[in-house]
Amino acid sequence: MLGPIRSLLFVPGTRQDRFEKAMQAGADAVAFDLEDAVEAAHKERARALIAEFFAKPASTAALRLVRFNAVQTELGAADLAYFRDIEGYDGILLPKVETSGALETVARAFAGRRPPRPTPPLLPLVESPRAILRVADIASAAAPVAALLFGAEDLTAQLSVPRTVEGEELLVARGQVVLAAAAVGAEPIDAVFTNLDDLGALRRDADRARAVGFRGKMAIHPRQVPVINDVFTPSAVEVERARRVVEAFERARAAGEGVARMDDQMVELPVVERARRTLALAAAVGRVLSDPAKRAE
Repeated sequence: MLGPIRSLLFVPGTRQDRFEKAMQAGADAVAFDLEDAVEAAHKERARALIAEFFAKPASTAALRLVRFNAVQTELGAADLAYFRDIEGYDGILLPKVETSGALETVARAFAGRRPPRPTPPLLPLVESPRAILRVADIASAAAPVAALLFGAEDLTAQLSVPRTVEGEELLVARGQVVLAAAAVGAEPIDAVFTNLDDLGALRRDADRARAVGFRGKMAIHPRQVPVINDVFTPSAVEVERARRVVEAFERARAAGEGVARMDDQMVELPVVERARRTLALAAAVGRVLSDPAKRAE
């Protein structure tokens, strides 16, 4: 629906001076934030600044998203009423979603426009125990769910456990978000990492998220974006192996066989489907590596 989102960078809605810098940071998506980063007295001004920026043509291929306040609040309802009539953005990030009703509220608002407007892609943020337990229902809402975003800071706070780089306290919740996203074809996007100076720890955290099935990660500073993009981009070795898997299977199928052998591995259809997804992602992010010299990464 929106394509791969390896990195999603937040920028405060009141910091107009940072809008274009955020778009130039290399993230696949930029979320213009009306929620946590904006004090209540400045919400109206932030809406106007973001809308003014959206009125200009985008300078890069980065997706332009807007993060509302929770739609079940007065501030969120005001965000929805304002941006229902604004063009120039690619999707809506919805925080503190605990039921599918929040997404359906947004869909009804857009359907009620005259003339009606299709609901933009929605990116619900699940960040509480209630949300994690209901994440499959949220993902299956009667609204266009493009991605599921995992909020680890709020979740660990409610669980009264520290958040660690090892991430054992998040394993169950992360798994549920990934499964719910896969069931509906949405992108699972992992939580922010709040230590801005420890890029090594960020990489370890992102590696663990990728290992359980996440396709990307949120960022709160531009310096985090290159690390996140690198982790969630297939390496040259992964791309080459995926190609070989697909080629081996195609040769076997041409010979009337449903299973192929590549090196010491039996290649069946599920393995091929995983390889094809790797190739599709590599192509989508512009990493088609045809030069053998580049495959030594």
